[in-house]
Amino acid sequence: MSPDTVMEDPIHHSQANLETERPGAPPSIPPDLASSWRQDVHFLGDKDGKVELRSPPTFNNISDTRTHLKQHLAAAFRVFARQGFNEGVAGHISLRDPGNPSLFWINPLSIHFSQIRVSDLVLVGETGQVLPDGAQNPINGPAFAIHRAIHHARPGPQCRMLHQDALRFYNDLAVYPRYGGTVLTTEEGDRIAAALGPTCRSVILQNHGMITCGRTVDEAAFLLITLDRCCHAQLLANAAVCPGFEKKYIPDEQAEFGHRRSGNANKMWLAFQPYYEQVVKEEPDLLL
Repeated sequence: MSPDTVMEDPIHHSQANLETERPGAPPSIPPDLASSWRQDVHFLGDKDGKVELRSPPTFNNISDTRTHLKQHLAAAFRVFARQGFNEGVAGHISLRDPGNPSLFWINPLSIHFSQIRVSDLVLVGETGQVLPDGAQNPINGPAFAIHRAIHHARPGPQCRMLHQDALRFYNDLAVYPRYGGTVLTTEEGDRIAAALGPTCRSVILQNHGMITCGRTVDEAAFLLITLDRCCHAQLLANAAVCPGFEKKYIPDEQAEFGHRRSGNANKMWLAFQPYYEQVVKEEPDLLL
């Protein structure tokens, strides 16, 4: 099953609100977002507020923002390779360009996820043309059809939860209930985007695969990892059902609370950071 992840937005929309990062300084977070960050990740520090948890960095220009995002995009491919989320030339991760939202970055066709570097990333235009500011490599046609539609339209059914990790997808998971074959037309991409809808971050494509979205590459990537794990857990639970071993569902109220606390965008960004740091430390060539 080949994955697709889509980063919806840059880390922060407004360049005017970007703060300067000092070389070697820990990532900072705008003051107006500090309270929501603490609430989302609910960490404990010292009584004086000096013990802080890392948070998404901000930058004072689009160029630095783009470099940071592309580094995390390249790292996500390496992480996916380690998870076994690669098969032949299938699977894609895309990133909306922070300077021009009508363009997006994506992996080149026929390069293994484990070999992708920042310099291999391809910048794609609105009609699918490879642009000169990125690597001059061909891209996958179905990838463009799907990702263009989602990036363009993004601005399902509910699901019942069996275990805690699945709460990240409570009322946040759609299903595309048909198989339209290999996605070669914009119409099929538009139908997939419509199934995803205006709010869901994840969609399961019947007889095809899974797509996850996020405000950052990190969020989208971790959602794909945890969705795959949840699917495995669901299959095990289904296989175990028999007289005396009925499924025990988590009540809706607790599921909604769990979704807010464990599935929010900040928590998903944070959950991906250990994967990012591990792969960068062990495979630093990905930053080239």
